[in-house]
Amino acid sequence: MKQLRLILFVLLSTKALAQDAQPLTLPEAEKQFLQNNLLLLAQRYHVDADEALVEQARKWNNPSFSTTLGFGTLNKVQPFNIGSGGQFEGNIDQLILLAGKRNKQVQLAQWNAASSAAAFNELMRTLRLQLRSSYYQLYFLKETEKTLREQLGNLQKILDAYREADSKGSVAHADVIRLQALQVGISNDYTDLRQQELAASLNLQTLLGSPLPVTPVVGGDVLQQYTIGSYTLQSLTDTALANRPDLALAGNQLQMARVNYKLQKALAVPDLHLGATYDKNGSYAANFVGLTLGIDLPLWNRNKGNIKAAAGEMKAQDALFQQQRLNVSAEVANALEKIRFLENGSGWPDLKSFNTEYEQLIAEVAANFRKGNISLLQFIDYFNSYSDHVKHTNKFLNDRVLAYEELNYTTGTQLFNTVN
Repeated sequence: MKQLRLILFVLLSTKALAQDAQPLTLPEAEKQFLQNNLLLLAQRYHVDADEALVEQARKWNNPSFSTTLGFGTLNKVQPFNIGSGGQFEGNIDQLILLAGKRNKQVQLAQWNAASSAAAFNELMRTLRLQLRSSYYQLYFLKETEKTLREQLGNLQKILDAYREADSKGSVAHADVIRLQALQVGISNDYTDLRQQELAASLNLQTLLGSPLPVTPVVGGDVLQQYTIGSYTLQSLTDTALANRPDLALAGNQLQMARVNYKLQKALAVPDLHLGATYDKNGSYAANFVGLTLGIDLPLWNRNKGNIKAAAGEMKAQDALFQQQRLNVSAEVANALEKIRFLENGSGWPDLKSFNTEYEQLIAEVAANFRKGNISLLQFIDYFNSYSDHVKHTNKFLNDRVLAYEELNYTTGTQLFNTVN
């Protein structure tokens, strides 16, 4: 009875959770993901911040103003004496950047903003893979759970009938024990399955920012969209090289290093200070007006250290960019190989027709067992093999879908099961 209460509790709690769950198709889930995911929102703010820095880099330096106010003489102190006979001097100065420093700073800010946008796209690519992986994992776990729940229900009916027959002495008590052992084994499988399901559901809720659990709604036509078609390794690699945001990010970092190298060389060139001065009474003539020019003298610091460091960073970023290109090509080839193995090398039959035949077979086995046409050992063997078949089939289907999603991920595009 304790085992029965445990099984009923699990079944009823599962039913209650299913009633509270929010049914979502994949397009609906992705729409909710784009609206509610806080990590994406935070990265979007980073993009906006770096775009604002581009506008800031375009601004000229503010001019500076200085003044001298008359305080009289040592013999006669007259604070703020700027009136008749007093002294007032004013200077205004504007820094003029030479050697294209300002343009290079704008370029550097633009590449930095482009890097933030690429980082946003890379985060979206990564989170979308997590979203779809959790979505399909949850779907196939629920499909397996449905079958195991039906099995537990059918097995409970058979076990109840055997217990009644055992009380009348018409069946061996050992058979009841064997059926109970079968029930415990499937219950343990069901419990493990529910733990995996809860973990996938939690991941999905976190990605969606949803307060409620989600029930994936997947049609057969959706799964049929996962087919390699006429794609070749070369075409997929070219697509990845053109669309991968992490590769774009590495390219942007290289461009930033190149611009920074040019900027550091430009910083070795002194800048010009252009200004004007007005002197009321302190010059050779009253109300003197003059033009001021100034330039830094590069005697002690010619920025050689920063130039050398920028050159080294440029070489490092170039090496990282080339390595990333190699990584992209290898990842695409590996993802394609996984699909080819699952499609061609696994030896799986036509699962749709095979599943139908297997379901019919297990129904006939159960009916024949009730009639006494097959032995208990045969029944247990069929029952266990059917449970294993359902678990292995749904795992294979999940692995297959995720292999295509990984190819979506490695190419940086939605080649399969495009969501509008």
